[in-house]
Amino acid sequence: MGILICPICKSRLEPNGQSFCCKHGHSFDLSASGYLHLLPANQMRSKIPGDNKQMVRARKEFLSKGYYQPVSDLLNHQVLEHCKKGTALQILDAGCGEGYYTNRLTAEFSRSGAEFAVTGLDISKFAVDAAAKAAKSDRDIAGHVQYGVASIFDLPVKDHSCHVVTNLFAPVCMEEYRRVLKRGGILVFAVTSTMHLWELKQAIYDEPYENEKVDHEYEGFKMVGKEKVHTTITLPNQQDIDNLFTMTPYYYKSSVESTERLHHLGSLTTQIDVDIITYQAL
Repeated sequence: MGILICPICKSRLEPNGQSFCCKHGHSFDLSASGYLHLLPANQMRSKIPGDNKQMVRARKEFLSKGYYQPVSDLLNHQVLEHCKKGTALQILDAGCGEGYYTNRLTAEFSRSGAEFAVTGLDISKFAVDAAAKAAKSDRDIAGHVQYGVASIFDLPVKDHSCHVVTNLFAPVCMEEYRRVLKRGGILVFAVTSTMHLWELKQAIYDEPYENEKVDHEYEGFKMVGKEKVHTTITLPNQQDIDNLFTMTPYYYKSSVESTERLHHLGSLTTQIDVDIITYQAL
């Protein structure tokens, strides 16, 4: 049974041919790539919310090279480690982006033999389209994952329907995560730690700063695990450097002079410093 609800009336959505419909007659067509658009006009803060085509393309190209695979691998391990065996799992990736982590997690569960379904939601239609296309082209995961355009601050997801929620480098809405998770369900964050991309920041800023390190406690959750990915990656060409820069917040914050310096590096070795933090819903 699916977890999606109508974003208009909050009734359950059921598949009906090439659409999803609710009992009140609201209908949402699947796109050519297979995703649903579940973001009402009154939730769109801009004409085209979320990541644009350039950012999605940069992230897709960069992640396809495997630079962040250690993060994906540890995420997969932590989710599998904390899931109850023998349960038909409902997994939600809130802020799924272009689907790199979502599709790799889906593939990992497919190999495990577990009974499961994955839903990936993001506010960027360009990101969700890329995620759905990648899933559709992989026959091992195509039937296990459904993508949709939606806001994580008003998830079109049934109350207490998810066993797992993941959130990787995306905005956070704890109220919604508490609402959609079952009691005892798990929430897994991937968050940057103090030295993440330090050498990239050295190349951009005259006075680089460490990322803030905060171990959050959240009402209604207890922390049950924390693991770290701390390694270095070498980007051998300018295109990979530019793609990494474009998918970071620094892209919006850097001066023209700083950006120009970055565009002439040629190669870069930099740290990955990411924490994978797991919580259980009480």
